[in-house]
Amino acid sequence: MANGPLQKLQAAQVARRFYLDQQTKSQIADDMGLSRFKVARLLEAALEDGIVRIEISDVAGLNLELSEALAKRFNLREALVLETDKLSTQELIEPIGQLAADYLDHSLSDGQLLGLTWGRTLAATSRALTRLPRVDVVQTAGSPAGLDLSQNPTELVHRFAKAGGGAAYPMFGPMWVEDADLAGKLRREPGIVSATSLYDRIDVLVVGIGSWRPEESCLSAGVPDGWRRDAIKRNVVADLCATLIAAGGGVVESPLDQVGLCLQTNQLRAIPERIGIGGGAEKADAIRAVLDGGWITTLITDAGVARVIMQDAQMSA
Repeated sequence: MANGPLQKLQAAQVARRFYLDQQTKSQIADDMGLSRFKVARLLEAALEDGIVRIEISDVAGLNLELSEALAKRFNLREALVLETDKLSTQELIEPIGQLAADYLDHSLSDGQLLGLTWGRTLAATSRALTRLPRVDVVQTAGSPAGLDLSQNPTELVHRFAKAGGGAAYPMFGPMWVEDADLAGKLRREPGIVSATSLYDRIDVLVVGIGSWRPEESCLSAGVPDGWRRDAIKRNVVADLCATLIAAGGGVVESPLDQVGLCLQTNQLRAIPERIGIGGGAEKADAIRAVLDGGWITTLITDAGVARVIMQDAQMSA
């Protein structure tokens, strides 16, 4: 701390040269006849005495504090937290879709293979895209039952590929059939193989986080009733593509493991970058389970959910 007015003046002079004039500590020391150790002490004093005040503003629309806290707590490569009140999933579809589109534009690289799932938020992401790096895009599952055309993965794969000028690898088939023999035959069909043969080469997966309790999941809404009831009994709270996740983050086996035409759990785990997208108060438990299990490397969500998750994490620590 600079005790007297002369020391404070010297601290201010050093700080001005360092922060405004972009001089190095060595340059300042030489110009002012000081040691580099003295320059460092004066810079510390300038901060302690309030001569220099450093303010880091939130990036427009983002909560940097929550983003950093989530990333640190759950060992994420990155977290992007949209600054909002506690809004519903429906209210956040378009804003989170826009944030995801911006992130993909800046984070993807030419030549990568992008895996894509389905759903309302990814449909919103596709609408918000203006460009992407030149990436190829592969569909990571057949089409779940009951999806609106705008959310259909085959449609989304073509939209994403068009944004970057890369190749599209759609999968023309259902996400599952109820007969194991038929599933085996379909897996050998050229239209299916063209996509599934690429799964072990996916660099980045973009996946919506589905909630099963309460139900905010296209997958949960589309599977047979018996499958859904069994999954709920086994404490499933979330899904990522075709992987069912219990509270606490553990994987739950399902019929999709045998009769699904989709990315398998071990393949999902092997993808280097897994970007999970989801928000809204209804999805807090699902997102927490996905984070607890280490299923994603990057999270795009909203501040309402992030605050709930961080509060729960602190209480359980």
